[in-house]
Amino acid sequence: MSQKLRCLVIGIPEAKAAEGSLRPEEFASIELDAFDSHLPLPATLELVVAPLFCKTFDALEIIERLGAQDYRKTLRVVAPKLPNRQVVLRELRSHAARQGITIELIEEG
Repeated sequence: MSQKLRCLVIGIPEAKAAEGSLRPEEFASIELDAFDSHLPLPATLELVVAPLFCKTFDALEIIERLGAQDYRKTLRVVAPKLPNRQVVLRELRSHAARQGITIELIEEG
């Protein structure tokens, strides 16, 4: 993994960095099964983006894996439109707080 990496997307294969926001070596999009091969996480990593849930994992697993690697920055969770956003956000934050991770919840649509 690039030691200049600033943004890591996990489990959203179609994700792309906003044009002009990051240099190619500062952005990576991977599947969860490739996570261990990208360790240790570089100190430059500022943001991890992952779905709330998908076929193979959910955001709680990502929180645990990041915490185990001493990641203490921001996890942006992408979710479909939720009927009760606050309940989901509260649950995510309760898990993330134990790991020292800041949660941002973004709803699509």
